[in-house]
Amino acid sequence: MSKRTRLDSDFLRMLIILIALLIFAGVTRGSAFMSVLNFQTIGKQLTEYGLMALGLAMAMITGGIDLSTVYIANLCGALAALMMKSMAPQGQIGGILLACGVALIVGLICGGLNGFLVSVVKVPPMLATLGTYELFYGITIVLSNGKSITSIAAFKKFASTMVFKVPLPFIIFVVAAIILSIIVSATPFGRRLHLVGVNAKAAAFSGVNNVKVITMAYMTSGLLSAIAGLISLSRVASVKADFGSSYVMMTILIAVLGGCDPNGGWGEIPGVATAVIVLQVISAYLNTIPWINNYYRQALYGLLLLGFMTYKYYRVKGRRR
Repeated sequence: MSKRTRLDSDFLRMLIILIALLIFAGVTRGSAFMSVLNFQTIGKQLTEYGLMALGLAMAMITGGIDLSTVYIANLCGALAALMMKSMAPQGQIGGILLACGVALIVGLICGGLNGFLVSVVKVPPMLATLGTYELFYGITIVLSNGKSITSIAAFKKFASTMVFKVPLPFIIFVVAAIILSIIVSATPFGRRLHLVGVNAKAAAFSGVNNVKVITMAYMTSGLLSAIAGLISLSRVASVKADFGSSYVMMTILIAVLGGCDPNGGWGEIPGVATAVIVLQVISAYLNTIPWINNYYRQALYGLLLLGFMTYKYYRVKGRRR
């Protein structure tokens, strides 16, 4: 099976699962699930961890991982909230845009630091991003004094904006997924990204600048995390240093479900983006069943991750035979 066929099959598999889930939810829950309001809620809630999952996928394709996405998001959100309160207390558009711009730059810098540690210092990706997530977490605690930082009233409207009844955050997620899909599948950078993940030494001998490719992958992850942090700040109307800590496992689960190989070299964005929607549809379906405790959800996600990684391991092992 060719690489392209395999990648297409990952996306096709997730699409079939999504369609089956929607049919099952419609039959079993009816109007409690199949409503415009419910789908709008799904679109709003998946955006933050969906963007972080796309960024994680970029790192995973190179053979790495990014455990710091949530804490980059919280750091950027906290910084933006403080700047807005200082420069745009009455909702001045210039102050809001400046705060958002600074937050995005900080996200790029945080991603660049991860990329530098992985590609130049040669720290294993898991240890590098585990260390930086503690760093970013600590900086956010210092900025917030360990408390929640509320958003200004004008910025709260951003996440609730609808464009033809479609939530604006979901549109941002779709646009990001489309742009990344084109970059990863149809540009020289995308080919280098996969080559580095398959065999970094071979990529270097082929003339690929591994440091540049890996650093750009992690910077992309940092930028997407910063966007997620701004959307979260608007949607929740506040930010805290440890907000969304459960998203770390969710983003890993999504990337693996979407076709990314934890060992690197494999993965495309359409499969990952569809996996984001699948996971949120499952979550929304469980919300319609009152006797299912929300705490069971994390156990379900853990079982899904273990099960699917086991399946992929034996699938690859079978091919090699």
